[in-house]
Amino acid sequence: MSRYEKPRLAALLILLAGLSGCADTGGGNASTASVEPAPVACPVNLSFVKDKLVTPYPQLEEFIGKDALDATFSKSIDQMITDSGGIDPAIAGGEHYVQLYQEVLKNEAEMRENFKKDGKDQEWIDTYFLSNKDGLTINQAFVDAVKCRAAQNPAPSPTTSPTATGGQTAPAPAG
Repeated sequence: MSRYEKPRLAALLILLAGLSGCADTGGGNASTASVEPAPVACPVNLSFVKDKLVTPYPQLEEFIGKDALDATFSKSIDQMITDSGGIDPAIAGGEHYVQLYQEVLKNEAEMRENFKKDGKDQEWIDTYFLSNKDGLTINQAFVDAVKCRAAQNPAPSPTTSPTATGGQTAPAPAG
């Protein structure tokens, strides 16, 4: 991978992380696909995370791209959940990226050495790992926000049908 491709890769990973809730991770379920607005206690979007970032914002904008970064922080959590196909797929997608960032950070020392061998300068290496820490922060905040929505607006439990046998259930009453 060339010297210029790796920053783009890191930028793409952070963008994907910030928008991971927008990806269709499959396995959506009709009971979670529709999301009603949550009470005020849950974050509306991820803008509150900006103050928790460790990469200087101008560097992060340059690394990721201003428009992509703005979209990460301005898109509503409810829209991200809807785009994901519901609460469960949104949480799964966010948790997947949390694990990926944790893995990168767990191997930071070895990766730093490899980047040095590949000719990366110290500023690039530092920005890469700071941006990975920010990706972890953004994705964990997303997962927490979606879980907040789920707690405020839990999916209805299936109702056992009086005529059902064994493990059969009837749909929850409408209304």
